[in-house]
Amino acid sequence: MNELSVKIDSRLEEINKSMSTWDSSSELSIINNSEQLKNINLSSELGEVVAQAIVLNKSTEGALDITVAPLIQLWGFGVSGKIEKAPSDSEIAAVRALTGADKIAIENGKLQRSNKQVTLDLSAIAKGYAVDAIATLLEKNDIDNYLVDIGGELKLKGTKKNNRPWAVGIDKPFAYSTGQIAVISPKNMAVATSGDYRKYFESNGKHYSHIINPLSGRPVQHTVVSATVISETCMKSDGLATAFMILPISKSLEIANNNNLSIMIIEDKFGKLTTHYSNNFKQYLN
Repeated sequence: MNELSVKIDSRLEEINKSMSTWDSSSELSIINNSEQLKNINLSSELGEVVAQAIVLNKSTEGALDITVAPLIQLWGFGVSGKIEKAPSDSEIAAVRALTGADKIAIENGKLQRSNKQVTLDLSAIAKGYAVDAIATLLEKNDIDNYLVDIGGELKLKGTKKNNRPWAVGIDKPFAYSTGQIAVISPKNMAVATSGDYRKYFESNGKHYSHIINPLSGRPVQHTVVSATVISETCMKSDGLATAFMILPISKSLEIANNNNLSIMIIEDKFGKLTTHYSNNFKQYLN
């Protein structure tokens, strides 16, 4: 393994030790399990990610919410493990009372939370941050042409070896068929796609997505099956892609067009896939 590969692995491990909810010794897990409410110290990068998540919560009208951790546990998608049946309305209401971005704040670089049961889950944004971090590492090592890919979250710069621009295929949700529904040239941007077709559970014949709508406390249940976002950072693209999986398509497009965001949403309309683009996205289509 060459020196750069060692640096990349080390950087990813640093981020995981800071932001993972699956590692009980991570910085985030220690905070989640602590009794402290006020002036909680954060590392600079954890503080950066939490602060960005708070900004995105406001811009997406609450759809991206990192306080959703108790709901993720309730629905069996967290460290507590899978569940056999869907929770009751009263269970959902009780847990939802523990969530909401109004229950946290960053003040002078320190985390404030309203009570110790308010816990954070950065899974909707941390992977994107990791992509950005590796891209920064590559540039510090004088690499100006690259494609960083972590689990389908991408950041690109420059060109391929043949001096041709990077092209990225957006796959059809595999539940429908194989192949690509679109090909884009994101230039020096970052791309993230969120979908509800990879992680789910079934109870009484009903399919429950792993993407939890913090506004209802329940898994998303609508016709959106995939959301792709292109922006200047993968952290932003990652968080927004999750939010646009949750919101109604009309609201997602309204937010995107009002804020010059580049998004593509795939909708399942009675078994037929339909794509929706914001105005800014169309420039990237091949």
